[in-house]
Amino acid sequence: MAAFPNPCLPACLLVLTLFRLSRPDSAPFHVIGPAEPVVAAVGDDAELPCHLSPGASAERTELRWLRGAAAVLAAAYRGRATLADGHLAAGRVAVRIHRVRAADDGEYRCLFWQDGRSAEASVRLKVAALGSDPHIHMEVQESGAIWLECTSAGWYPEPQVQWRTSEGETFPSASESRNPDEEGLFTVAASVTIRDTSVKNVSCHFRNLLLGQEKEVGVSIPAPFFPRLPPWMVAVAVILMVLGLLTIGSIFCTWRLYRERSIQRRDEFSSTEKLLEELKWKKATLHAVDVTLDPDTAHPHLFLYEDSKSVRLEDSRQKLPEKPQRFDSWPCVLGRETFTSGRHFWEVEVGDRADWAVGVCRENVVKKGFDPMTPENGFWAVELYGNGYWALTPQRTPLPLAGPPQRVGVFLDYESGDVSFYNMASGAPIYTFSKAAFSGPLRPFFCLWSCGKKPLTICPATGGPERVTVVVDAKDSTKAIPLSPIREDPASGDTDTLHSKLIPTQPSQGAP
Repeated sequence: MAAFPNPCLPACLLVLTLFRLSRPDSAPFHVIGPAEPVVAAVGDDAELPCHLSPGASAERTELRWLRGAAAVLAAAYRGRATLADGHLAAGRVAVRIHRVRAADDGEYRCLFWQDGRSAEASVRLKVAALGSDPHIHMEVQESGAIWLECTSAGWYPEPQVQWRTSEGETFPSASESRNPDEEGLFTVAASVTIRDTSVKNVSCHFRNLLLGQEKEVGVSIPAPFFPRLPPWMVAVAVILMVLGLLTIGSIFCTWRLYRERSIQRRDEFSSTEKLLEELKWKKATLHAVDVTLDPDTAHPHLFLYEDSKSVRLEDSRQKLPEKPQRFDSWPCVLGRETFTSGRHFWEVEVGDRADWAVGVCRENVVKKGFDPMTPENGFWAVELYGNGYWALTPQRTPLPLAGPPQRVGVFLDYESGDVSFYNMASGAPIYTFSKAAFSGPLRPFFCLWSCGKKPLTICPATGGPERVTVVVDAKDSTKAIPLSPIREDPASGDTDTLHSKLIPTQPSQGAP
């Protein structure tokens, strides 16, 4: 049986040997190959056949495959050639070349040798490859002519290139380049220049004559970009273009100047607005009042300090007498002071404690249940809840503050319907409820949403000597006493107001 030589043997020659089985046959013989060339595509397998004539057995002969003057199946074919299943008894043999390459194209010889006599036949192998889809690159030249270049890669043998119009008229390329790659496959580029403006569509065709197949691509020729104009029209067009550019530049400069002035005016307005806010804040402090907490309104989980200035929320619940003015659901407490007119200012030390709300509310707000704390229900307040600051509007307005306030100032202007809040560290405004239609008495309002040792503390009044009149009991509007900015003890005389646990006052109003 025939076999390939060991790789250690010389690579220039591979002999396929059919072992001699008995004494030689002295009868003459001929070798016949296929009448037509064997065609194989790149990457496919090709089988080259030949046979003895007359149909004698090939079992007692020696077989060699040659290409030109050199032996076939040398180093270039190692691992790619095998002896095909043939019919040795009938004198038919074939060699199969796997994964055909462009370099395999050529003439092969099938040589039989027996007892010093030989005969051979030629087998022609034609390799073919169909290239990639063509691509057309188009450029418009200064003269208005259209330059087209059509390229495609991976052809073997070299393809035929042809240009055609939409009417089927053919014309040759102005230039062509054909460059083989490392595998021997050709990349072809063909170019043409179209000067005839009546040509609208052009197609490029690459044809492999051996396979009888082709690939094509078409392109639409655009209308002329610049029709031929008289010189005076060209001059007018250039002048108009220059005037247009000057106009655009003038408009741009004017816009830029206007923008710079707008920014300057905005900065000036912003500075004026900041000054007005600062003046408003300083003016508000002139109306400072001394506010204290009313234990009769405090939720049972709220624990007041002895000076009625500080309060904190605890998990334990106090046993307190049920009163209509006491909050039973929201952990809130009101100030004793009642305002029906004028301007009033007080400060609340919130420190770094979490979850609080401060503001004002109507004296007759619903204190039982969980009615929303909104202006519609008589509350005008801001809060810290979670990680955000909010104004208690119907949709809860977020407050983008520059930093967490340690002390919050509350300014009530009853006649104007305004409730403003300030960061007392910087005087920066926090939020303002404006144009509210107040009716009836208003009282300071405080809420704590989480427990902690750090209390919420009302700061002592530090304003000027202005005295204000506040209504102590809304039920008896004739009972009123003057309050100075320096705190005085309440004169209500109510002996049944404090049944809650009072926390001793600390030297400092910070955390106990």
